[in-house]
Amino acid sequence: TNTGTLTESQAASSVSSSVPYSGGNGGSHSGQIVSSTGVTGLTATLAAGTFAVGSGNLTYTISGTPASAGTAIFALNIGGQTCVLNWSIAAATPTYPAGSVFCNGPTAIVDVTNPTTGRTWMDRNLGASRAATSVSDNLAFGDLYQNRRRSDGHQCRNSGTTTTLSSVDQPPHGLFIKGGGDWRNPANDLLWQPGAGGINDPCPSGYRIPSAVELSDESNSWQNTVISDAFNSPLKWVSAGLRDWNSSTLIAQGQRITAWSYGVQNLHLDVDNTPAPTGSNTLNGSYRSTGISVRCIKD
Repeated sequence: TNTGTLTESQAASSVSSSVPYSGGNGGSHSGQIVSSTGVTGLTATLAAGTFAVGSGNLTYTISGTPASAGTAIFALNIGGQTCVLNWSIAAATPTYPAGSVFCNGPTAIVDVTNPTTGRTWMDRNLGASRAATSVSDNLAFGDLYQNRRRSDGHQCRNSGTTTTLSSVDQPPHGLFIKGGGDWRNPANDLLWQPGAGGINDPCPSGYRIPSAVELSDESNSWQNTVISDAFNSPLKWVSAGLRDWNSSTLIAQGQRITAWSYGVQNLHLDVDNTPAPTGSNTLNGSYRSTGISVRCIKD
């Protein structure tokens, strides 16, 4: 009988297993400690004690942090008897960063994998109500982020504006900061970087902003680099347009596919109806104050 629940990447708390036995002779035992296989990172611990005469139960305390979802297996061997104890480890439910402001509620997290690259992405832009049903599906456009800003409300297409640059990594407002090449002065290059320093990454846990290489590999998998081929790909890219860094005007909706990458060069996917060679030619640089789509990739 298992008590409690186990979830990937979350430390076990108040988790135990009661294992029944029969044929006990009243003798003592020194307990045991068993590490998990299958899903690693867990330990089943039985304290020293005494077997009952006849039938009884051994209580194993489960501790540690499961490394993944799946089945954790404990090979128990005590009192001359063996058995296998299995624990199902639930997949962690992705969560958005604390304090995130949503324009139309949290974006549904649905995976889609490009079989050519083998990489898994969210199936829609952040802020989109659904995966695109056409290349100009406005319900799939989603939000438009200034490079390295978090989800503070500025990404909403109708957010207010200001010309006052921010001196901090997280402005205390949700206004679109226009008129400067960068919304922050001085600049900070690390706010979307994976790992330490990427405090403004707007993606849910287990996902992140893609690199320029990952975006380039994605476009390399299409037949041609025009918006129709991007839409016909597994990721159903949509022509969400962008928000001008200087005027804050929405432009090229239905005409350009955009998606930010992280990195000092401020590169983003940029596809229209002009055929071009695949690869790096689909990536352009923009001012960090430009509002551009975000499509999250799975870690």
